[in-house]
Amino acid sequence: MKDKSLVNINGKILPPDQATISVFDRGFLYGDSIYEVTMTLDGVPFMVEEHMDRLEKSASKIGLPLPIPREKIIEQLIATVKKLAVKKSYVRIVCTRGAGEITLDPTREQTGSFILICKELHPNPSEWYDKGVWMVIADVIRNHQRATDPSVKSGNYLNNVMAMGEAKKVGAFDAIMLNHQGMVSEGTTSNIWIVKDNKFVTPPLDAGLLGGITRKSLLELGQSQGLFMSEANFSPEDMKNADEVFLTSTTKEIVPIVKIDDKIIGSGQPGVNTRKLHAMYQQLMSEHYKSEKSRLNI
Repeated sequence: MKDKSLVNINGKILPPDQATISVFDRGFLYGDSIYEVTMTLDGVPFMVEEHMDRLEKSASKIGLPLPIPREKIIEQLIATVKKLAVKKSYVRIVCTRGAGEITLDPTREQTGSFILICKELHPNPSEWYDKGVWMVIADVIRNHQRATDPSVKSGNYLNNVMAMGEAKKVGAFDAIMLNHQGMVSEGTTSNIWIVKDNKFVTPPLDAGLLGGITRKSLLELGQSQGLFMSEANFSPEDMKNADEVFLTSTTKEIVPIVKIDDKIIGSGQPGVNTRKLHAMYQQLMSEHYKSEKSRLNI
């Protein structure tokens, strides 16, 4: 049975086969767009205000006016997910600079586009969490902040696509990307963490990465629970010699990494610290959904 999905284009909710944008849209031509990915449970969006904050920050950094205000984006999101009527959904929010004359000039007049892609979201494979995953270190490095700033969640994703391609060619789950200094930056769609001597460490933002919503939540959660949480640079060798390694993202939550390239991490099994933090995070998620359901009156 085909998964249910809907697309909202500038306020019009459509089935996927009827959802189209102009071939002259700059998001299509140049990747001149920004986006966010969240999910919903029983129609309640997860960390929606945090995602809107980051969307606005991305828009500001590339000088892209949002086609509609954040409050309207949230209203459209809730309305579209309600119409989709599934237990859990994936939601991709896209804002482009819009269609206009074919030119690189971002100051030329265009009409911005707003797009929501909502589709049914199924549970991730249990083996990700029970057995862990294998990742490789990509040869392609993460974009420099003065080139295409990784802190902007933009539609210009070729850098990440190339790294993911490397991983899939050898059968790995995903790739870990280094920055121009050879230090660990992030995964193609996730943040990377290590655990050493019961201390949780993730690269700082200036390592050239996107500040993940889950990453930020875990730093705050861990500190509130008395765990040692820090942001610090670490090398590929530091990572491979860590006791535990895991990745974080909104839709994947916390996934143990048990092998990097040809090196087994720790015992080769998901670590106790990773499991403990994941359980704490899932409790946070549950509490968040309850409070958001009340706040948004859903």
